[in-house]
Amino acid sequence: MTNRIKFEGLNQLDIFLKLFNMISDLVFLTKVENHHFSYVLANKPAKQLWDLDDNMFGTPLSELLPSYIYHTIEANYQEVLNKKQPVTYVDKVSVKADEQSADNHSDEYDRYWESIITPVINHDGNCTYLLAIVRDITARKQRENELQRVRDRLELLWNSVADAAYFFDTEETFLGVNKSFEQIFGWTKEEILKDKNISIIPNESKKDMKNIIGQLKKGEKIPSHEVQRITKDGRVIDVLASYAPLYDVNGRWEGGVAVYKDITERKKYEEQLKQLAHIDFLTGLPNRAYFYEKLTEEINAARKKQIPFAVLFLDIDKFKNINDTKGHDIGDLLLKEFANRVKNSIRKHDTLARFGGDEFVILIPDLNILGDATEIAERIIQSLEPNWSIGDYNLKITTSIGIAFYSDNNLDEKTILKHADVALYRAKESGRNNYQVY
Repeated sequence: MTNRIKFEGLNQLDIFLKLFNMISDLVFLTKVENHHFSYVLANKPAKQLWDLDDNMFGTPLSELLPSYIYHTIEANYQEVLNKKQPVTYVDKVSVKADEQSADNHSDEYDRYWESIITPVINHDGNCTYLLAIVRDITARKQRENELQRVRDRLELLWNSVADAAYFFDTEETFLGVNKSFEQIFGWTKEEILKDKNISIIPNESKKDMKNIIGQLKKGEKIPSHEVQRITKDGRVIDVLASYAPLYDVNGRWEGGVAVYKDITERKKYEEQLKQLAHIDFLTGLPNRAYFYEKLTEEINAARKKQIPFAVLFLDIDKFKNINDTKGHDIGDLLLKEFANRVKNSIRKHDTLARFGGDEFVILIPDLNILGDATEIAERIIQSLEPNWSIGDYNLKITTSIGIAFYSDNNLDEKTILKHADVALYRAKESGRNNYQVY
């Protein structure tokens, strides 16, 4: 059964004392006399904490309290006397886990007290009493300290990762960036938070970013997405991006967090590997694989534009003879010189590739006049006419060329190459050093 206070028969002082002692906060009324302090009144929780009884009232606090506690209280009381205004402060006091133990090695822990000290001023303007209301906020401070420790650890983690990361709001405005962001993009945290006009999104990527924001608004995460971004010095870098939405306490979307891994060097390396995979190491020309890709692209373009193109298949006449009698070193030098002369005979947007051995193939796109292809074949044959000085040998080199036109949308890559190869065979049968059209 709940205990109830019966007010019948109690005078006002009795009611005050009942309420006074029911307050959970510590309440002290301290007398001020010649800058010395002594308790004249304390509620029950205050008495229990400091083990006070009524006989101790009037005793100077310096004699009543432990010295480490008294010095803290005295400094704050003096501040109130000087200001003659209420002062709120928090004290941290290290106390022994077992206050009754005389063991100097007992474990200690911190207790936090929030005190509101109010001066009581008499008619002469002098402070005669101090009313102190003291609340134990140890549990609250422990929670705050633990929260701060978590924040510090997250901040350490945030600034230790190698990837650039930032928070943004619903307007895509920066709310925070980590150290790696500063290092990768060049802006300091202060710069990017101060200037709302800074953008790391290239114009051609803004539509993609709009789609990303749309996904985040729906609560979706984007775990891996290759994009390009702009640094402070104007460089465009490749990054592997991931995004996650952020919500407020009511579950409403309020922005997101983005993490960028700089993959610029990796992309360069991949591009180099791709180029190497498409290059003939001896001549430096594109190889068979690259030519097939270009041929497929040109077939698709020709079907849309209805503009024909030509494929030229050519080789070096009697190359095997030269290679077998003069040696492979001479044969390699001959192939490189042949590639150079042919390349100088075609147009800039034509594609010359080494198909293998002494076989080469040329893609001549956008033929408004079919005769352009035969004209190029004639230039190639003429470019080979001067005698060749290869190593210690003076050689006469000729070529045979087969030409096939793409003017039928039903043709595929293999068929048009076969047509050019058939035309090349006919050029050989016709005595070499000429071209034939399929």
